Amino acid sequence: TGQKVALDGSIVLAPRAAPEQRRQPNVMISDGDVLLTDLRSEVIAQGMKAEYSAHTGYSQLIVNGKIIVRKDQETGKIDVEGPLCEDFFTVRSV
Repeated sequence: TGQKVALDGSIVLAPRAAPEQRRQPNVMISDGDVLLTDLRSEVIAQGMKAEYSAHTGYSQLIVNGKIIVRKDQETGKIDVEGPLCEDFFTVRSV
């Protein structure tokens, strides 16, 4: 669990398992290609603000100035980043 108890009884943080050992399986949210422009429309319909931008290698959607949805153009992998708040879970569920 990342903790060890020292001889004096204090708790010491231990190294975590190697990334290969703690990697969680990917969860597919769609059986087709997800377009961030379509996601933007859905997020706006939910009453949130969304800004779309495209960059070299990826495109991203910034929702309410704090949630970032990033799509890698080569692999199609989508990452959702931001604070664990109501907006985060709303965006993730769309």
